[in-house]
Amino acid sequence: MDIKATGPYSHAKIPPGKSKLKTLEDSSGLSQERISTGFSSQTMSNLDQSTCDFPLDIFQTMPKNKGTSKLMQQIISKSQPNDLNIIIQMLLPNIPELMVDIYGNYICQTLFHNCSACHRLKILQSLKGHIVPISYNARGTHALQNLIAMINLREEEEVFQNELKGKIVEMSKDLNASHVVQRLLVTANNRYFITREIKEHVEELATDKLGVCVVKKCCNDPQIMSEILGGSLMLMQHPYGNYAVQTVIDIWKEEAAHEFISAIQGRSSQLCLQKYSSNVMEKALKIENIRKSIIKELISYSKIPELLLSQYGSYVLRTAADNCEKELKEELLIIVRPTILELHNAKLKPLWAEIVYKLSN
Repeated sequence: MDIKATGPYSHAKIPPGKSKLKTLEDSSGLSQERISTGFSSQTMSNLDQSTCDFPLDIFQTMPKNKGTSKLMQQIISKSQPNDLNIIIQMLLPNIPELMVDIYGNYICQTLFHNCSACHRLKILQSLKGHIVPISYNARGTHALQNLIAMINLREEEEVFQNELKGKIVEMSKDLNASHVVQRLLVTANNRYFITREIKEHVEELATDKLGVCVVKKCCNDPQIMSEILGGSLMLMQHPYGNYAVQTVIDIWKEEAAHEFISAIQGRSSQLCLQKYSSNVMEKALKIENIRKSIIKELISYSKIPELLLSQYGSYVLRTAADNCEKELKEELLIIVRPTILELHNAKLKPLWAEIVYKLSN
């Protein structure tokens, strides 16, 4: 099949056994010496021996439209190991460019799912120096995440460790690169190279819209847990930081109780009345030791009426009524039932009724 490339990747057809250097800067800002995908004499020899029913020479050109991209994906999916080896040899010099291409990134994703561990390692070697820029690219990030999802060798993880060293924090705050870091945290066996850099920037990342997603995936690390709890009073009142505190409580439960109670002591009622921190307080009320501490403080400081007058405070009391022990339910009911008779708020009345019902049962 004789396919001539057009558009931004257009170049003259290269005869077998020859190659041509061309400098290309793609949409992500990547700049490289691009080796056009002509066959080497050895590859041609292998191709002659191939029994593939598909036109492998289609891989000589960059995909110029959706149809060509789909055809190339179909060929990769149905190729035998020998033919796939040839395809990878042909694509390897241009993998960084393909991963950020509007059509090429889909070819890469299909390739990653069909190639062997040995092939993946070769592909990762060809990506050295390009992994970070690809991570920041809107199309490249998806292709790279698919590649990461497949890794299972120590050598593969070492490539990412060397490439991302010193860049994790900034990547964690980027719309595209953040997902690459998150995928590594989920997939890699050795996540220490990521958590090591995050440990010095927990508060910075926890208060970032995208960074908090990375921090949440590191909360099972004892040091990161401790840093979040150490700053929990500030974080739980933050629009994003409160999610980090909730995740720590979810994961560590009673182990987080002492430090969390120390942080909120004397401020429970204020935190119950605020939009973001009230969500954390509801989560905390599901942990026995924290729940007892919060409820006893609210009762002793006579803060129950104040909470009932607030929408957020009422939600906290409903959660408390749903989770607390019989003795505490009785103490709360003695205060709540006469109080709501003196309060007037049509919007909150159904919620008060729900609180009384839960405390009574």
